[in-house]
Amino acid sequence: MNYKTYFRFLIITPIVMIFIAVLLDFGYDFPESVNGYYGQLAMDGFSTAYNLQLLFALLAFIADILICFFVRYSRELWILLIAVFYLLGSIMPELLIMSPLSIVMVQIASLMAGLKISLAYLSPPIRDLF
Repeated sequence: MNYKTYFRFLIITPIVMIFIAVLLDFGYDFPESVNGYYGQLAMDGFSTAYNLQLLFALLAFIADILICFFVRYSRELWILLIAVFYLLGSIMPELLIMSPLSIVMVQIASLMAGLKISLAYLSPPIRDLF
């Protein structure tokens, strides 16, 4: 059984799903009140927590790529970045409004990310590659 291929699938698929979810939200027909909220927010400027959350999301994607190539300490780096990402998300004053399909895709991607990191630590054929 080719464990590396399955593991890399668990890394690449959530990234692709999140990008597809973001693209779906660009085409989703939100009510005018939601569009007005985001328009006013863009004019006023986003909070520092929002900008930092975007930065940590980008860094977490980079850590995902490092995990894909089994770089040493990439698992710990990914966990640290995701923890900071979720902490920033909890203190962010802006509302996060998504389409229903995007919410489902992000939740499935989160489940796959949890499976990925548990396999990276608990599965001997994968754990020994780091």
